[in-house]
Parts: sequence; structure tokens; C-alpha cells
Amino acid sequence: MQLETALLIIPPKPVQVFSFPIREQYDVESFKSNVPAHLTLLYPFVPPEQVETAIEELNRLCEGISPFEVTLDHYGTFKGAIFLEPSNPEPIVQLHHRLSQAFPEYPVYEGEHGSELHPHLTLARFDDPDEAENIELPPVPSFSFTVDKIHLYLGSIEHDTPFIPRAVIPLGINS
Repeated sequence: MQLETALLIIPPKPVQVFSFPIREQYDVESFKSNVPAHLTLLYPFVPPEQVETAIEELNRLCEGISPFEVTLDHYGTFKGAIFLEPSNPEPIVQLHHRLSQAFPEYPVYEGEHGSELHPHLTLARFDDPDEAENIELPPVPSFSFTVDKIHLYLGSIEHDTPFIPRAVIPLGINS
């Protein structure tokens, strides 16, 4: 079985509480994978046998990156997906660029959507994109929180192995 890793921003409990019922109903695959609501930084990331080395490198890299504020305050859509989007994605994009420079062999989503990150928190996915137009979402929330750490998760969607948190890497120890 091939396990995968992912580098994620995991928002705090209010975001999890808001997104839980929507994801449970409309994002079944991600929900089954046991990953909380998140913003992806790099996925797939390093192979499991490289996790320890990657954690050491991430700790060194992230100690010089200052924590930053994020506000998720509007819905967005991709073909067949609905998500929450940050009002200012730039700090997340900058973090992604730093991580991508350190780990260029792991482009986000294997480069399937280009090399640029579009920060978002997926709430719903649909095989038929027209279904996305037919769901009723709660009023648009506004969640602000400080990103002061990133999370490395390990698991497999394809093999029904729930993702588990493997490491929490703090930001800004020496920033």
C-alpha cells in the first residue's frame, strides 16, 4: 500500500464546526479520509520514508516564517467544487512559494492545476458540476485566525487508510 503525505493549514474549531456538516454531505471522499477541513499547501508531499528528513527541513525553514492572519469570508467555485476562500490569499501563497522552493520535486496537486496555488478550503465536490448550483449553503461566514503552524498528514485516499497527523511545524520561532 502506498501512503501519501500532505502539508496543510488546519483552521481552528469554529471553521471545523461550520464546515463539518457540509463536508460530511458533499465532500465524502475527503471526509472519509479523516482529514479535517484544511487549506492545502503541498499535496502529494514527500514519500513516507522521507518524512523524518522533511520534518527536520520544514522546522528549519518555518522558524524564519512569521505567523500571519487569514480571513475566510467568501465562497468560491471550481468546476464541480465549492469552497471557502481567503479575503487576502497572499500570505498563504508566499508560504507556499517558500515551501515549493525548498521542495521543488513536489508541486501542489502534482502540477495538475499549474504551479500557482489558489488557496481554498473545499466544502463540497460534485461529479456533475451542475449539482453544485443546486445546493443551499449557509450565509457566507467570516472566520479570522492566525496561522502559526502547518501540519504534515500521512495516509491514503485510494487505500481507505485514514490520514493522521504526523507532525506540527511551528512558524516564526526565529522570525
